[in-house]
Amino acid sequence: MKAAVMKELNRIVVREVKEPACGDREAILKVAACAVCGSDIRIYHYGNDRVKFPAIIGHEIAGEIVEVGSMVAQLKAGDRVALGADVPCGTCFWCTNGMGTNCSINYAIGYQFPGGFQEYMLLNETTLRYGPVTRIPTGLSFQEAALAEPLACAINGLELARFGLGKSICIIGLGPIGCMMLELSRIYGASQVFAAQRSRTRLELARQFLPEARFIATEEEEIVETVLRETEGEGVDLAITTSGTVKAQEDAI
Repeated sequence: MKAAVMKELNRIVVREVKEPACGDREAILKVAACAVCGSDIRIYHYGNDRVKFPAIIGHEIAGEIVEVGSMVAQLKAGDRVALGADVPCGTCFWCTNGMGTNCSINYAIGYQFPGGFQEYMLLNETTLRYGPVTRIPTGLSFQEAALAEPLACAINGLELARFGLGKSICIIGLGPIGCMMLELSRIYGASQVFAAQRSRTRLELARQFLPEARFIATEEEEIVETVLRETEGEGVDLAITTSGTVKAQEDAI
């Protein structure tokens, strides 16, 4: 089978590799879609302590189960699934006390476990037991399902901020996560939405997700001045930054 193998920093090669074998407590996934995350780009350029070369990265994955081990009961061949990235170990202090997000080992697909930039991938026992492997409905495409992982990040951010009906929001940065935040702000019932972006191209692409939002092209307008002026000095209930720039953090605060 073919796989995109990261040999070293700034070098990925597509080559033939051996297909994974399925153990009794494992499953084989035929990868149908694997999106490129910003963290994949960082790994490509700068590496990561959890990624040892040669490596197969990629963790925003959807596909079809094509084989399951004899001891696997929760999945069957033909199941369409989406994966999350993080896989708790299930045995450390945090995992055994119901706090797997604080796992001491912190396994992840595309890091310690081979990722989705390959035709077939092994879902090992730990992943099947503790990782997010979720069946997807028939009407959802694999391309859409592969974005479940970043969408979960966006939802988690709004949930942690206790965002909800009737609240106002300013989203700074309109890349993939920012556009998801735009769509979610509508679903959550936002009363007023500001959306700021330096790149005109990205700003125009983002309009399709929530045309009624107040879009701010930051090369032409100041975010803070615009928001305060149009809210009569009150500001917004929540400022979300999906950009890593210092200016974005300063403006949000």
